[in-house]
Formats: sequence, C-alpha cells, structure tokens
Amino acid sequence: MALTVKITKGGVISIRLNKADLKYAAQHLPALERFDEKMGCVLLPKIVDAGAFAEAIYRQLRAEEEDGTTVVHRMLDDAIEEAVEYGAEGIRLPGDDDYGRPKRL
Repeated sequence: MALTVKITKGGVISIRLNKADLKYAAQHLPALERFDEKMGCVLLPKIVDAGAFAEAIYRQLRAEEEDGTTVVHRMLDDAIEEAVEYGAEGIRLPGDDDYGRPKRL
C-alpha cells in the first residue's frame, strides 16, 4: 500500500493515499469482512466505484463533531500521545525538570 507521510523542511506534514490504495485498505479491513458459512470462507467487501468511495471517505475525514473536531483531529491527538509516550524529542511537559517557567495564555 502506498500511503505516504512526509515532512517538508518547513515542517509541513502531508499524508497522501491514492484511490487504489484506499480501495485495498477497505477491502482488507477485518471489520468489514464477513464469514460465509455456506461457502466456508471469508468474504471481503467490493469497492465498485473507487472515486465515489474516495469522496465518501474525504467527507468523513472532514465531518465535524459538535465540538468541531474531526477524525483527523483524533488521529493527530493519538499520534501526539504515542510520540510522547515513546520519548519524542522537542517537547517539554509540565513536571519535566527542564520545563521552565509557565507562560500565561
């Protein structure tokens, strides 16, 4: 799958995924598989219109909750938390020895 995540010299993070790879990801998502008892096998979903499906995913990524957050916000929150848990550099947390003086908002 050709999901790419890049960062520019200016610090801009971009995530790219083409329609074919989105189709592959959906067709191999275990939550969408169904076991067919008559056939004795797992059936995968079929993406019949990759463009329409990509548009639906795009809309879902931009759909806001009541507080204005989106799936992308939650993904970013999760990535930040995991990075910090794994010792991310470039961040100081309250309670760190080198945190310094708090700044007023």
